[in-house]
Parts: sequence; structure tokens; C-alpha cells
Amino acid sequence: MTDLGSFSVQSAELREESTEWTRRKQHLQDAHDLANNGLYKGYKFGFFGIAAGLDDFHDEFISAIDQAFHDGLDTFDFIAASLVSTANAYDGADSTAAEGAASLRERLPR
Repeated sequence: MTDLGSFSVQSAELREESTEWTRRKQHLQDAHDLANNGLYKGYKFGFFGIAAGLDDFHDEFISAIDQAFHDGLDTFDFIAASLVSTANAYDGADSTAAEGAASLRERLPR
């Protein structure tokens, strides 16, 4: 690894913050699972709901929420991995311990 300068980094805090983002990811996963219960169930609005188009609106809305949660999960995972990778880099760990930027970039939602 290269010399990253002559300043001090508190890598333990970076790792603790990574754990916090992982915990938050689990909370988001719980909400995502709840939203998935309503995915493609617009037909349950019944005859009059379907006649009014509520089924399509419901399915479109829940699908958008599902995608937003999915992107959020990927983003939280990216943040946690980036924090650990940064801590490893500043601790002078070998290059196999720090995840590369290109690999991290692949974790981001598109």
C-alpha cells in the first residue's frame, strides 16, 4: 500500500460506524419485507377498485417503493463496506484487506 500521509485516523470509529450502517440496513430490510407483502396485490381492491384503476396505481406505487428500498439496501451496504475499506487502508493492512474503489462502485444502485 502507499503512504497515506502523516495524519491520524481513528480506524476503530470507522469500523464502529460501519457496524451502525449494517444495523440500519437490517431495519431497512425489515421495512422492505413489509412493503413486499403488498407487491402485485392491487387486485385485492375488488371489482370497483379495479374499475377505478386503483389496482394499477397500487401496484405501481408498491413497485416504486420496493425499488427504493432495494436501492437503499445497496447504498447502506456500500457505505458500510467503504468505511471498513477505508479503515483497513489507513491501518496499513495489505491490499487484500481493503476493498478497491472499482469493486465498491459496483455495489451502488444504478
